[in-house]
Amino acid sequence: MIEAPETTSEEARSDSPLAIKIATEFIATALLMFTIYTFYSLSTAMYGINLLMIAVGTGVAYAAAISIASKVSGGQLNPAVTIASMFTGRTSYLEGPCYIIAQVLGSILAAGAFVFILPQTKMVKDANWFAPVVNGFEQGSISATQLKSVNSSFGVITALLVEVIAVAIIVATAMNYTKDNGKTNCGYSTHMGIAYAAATLITYQITGSGLNPARSTGIAIFANFKELEVKPLTQLWVFWIAPIFAAALVGFIILLTKLLAVSEDKTLAGFENDANALYKKHHALSNIEDPDAKYSEHEINIDFDKTAEANQNN
Repeated sequence: MIEAPETTSEEARSDSPLAIKIATEFIATALLMFTIYTFYSLSTAMYGINLLMIAVGTGVAYAAAISIASKVSGGQLNPAVTIASMFTGRTSYLEGPCYIIAQVLGSILAAGAFVFILPQTKMVKDANWFAPVVNGFEQGSISATQLKSVNSSFGVITALLVEVIAVAIIVATAMNYTKDNGKTNCGYSTHMGIAYAAATLITYQITGSGLNPARSTGIAIFANFKELEVKPLTQLWVFWIAPIFAAALVGFIILLTKLLAVSEDKTLAGFENDANALYKKHHALSNIEDPDAKYSEHEINIDFDKTAEANQNN
């Protein structure tokens, strides 16, 4: 009986056509964002804000969606991860832009589906459904109502700072568990889920946890026509600038680290070669400077042999 050779996930991924990879990013992102939009909105509207539940739910959702796509496209599902992957050479400049477009379109589709399933009633304000989902700062922050009582708010600088730090954690985790050829290591989806959960704990009370430009864009398009304190599209730029900057920063650090490592290896190799050359040169000079000692030793050996032979003859 002839057994068919097993195909590993890495081989399957490398054989996947670009169209399949793009479709995988689109579908996985759409499923992920629909889960996040629905979970954030309905759970908060019905049970109030539970930060721990939101963080854990976010991490589980990302881990599940990434595990679906990781064997085909790498499970990036986030333009920030894709940009860093392109910057470090893990994703080609042909695949990268296609992935980003697919991620944004998937998020828009998910946002449309989310709006479609919302209860149609005028007794519940739009803010009850959309405020927990959209990303914003100042009056667009989910904490704006609580902070208004003390005449304070989370400004744009705070929003940029926390989003950069949180996205940097996510991107660094993604790069650490992705090989140089773009294939993911074992445990990639699990560690990405943990990273997203940690990032959500940092950012949700301030910005609503953007963390992903595609996620922020999809819901902002539909929520912009609702009766909210701030139009989400007017603040959307923050949730593109911060992730792109974080991705570029992480990518630059990775490239710089590799460059320094290569330079150090070359320096050590040069020192080793120089040391070997000096040793050989010193050894050669020693033989040239003291040839008589070597010759005298040779003569002594010959004379001893001759004396021994003469004694035997006698």
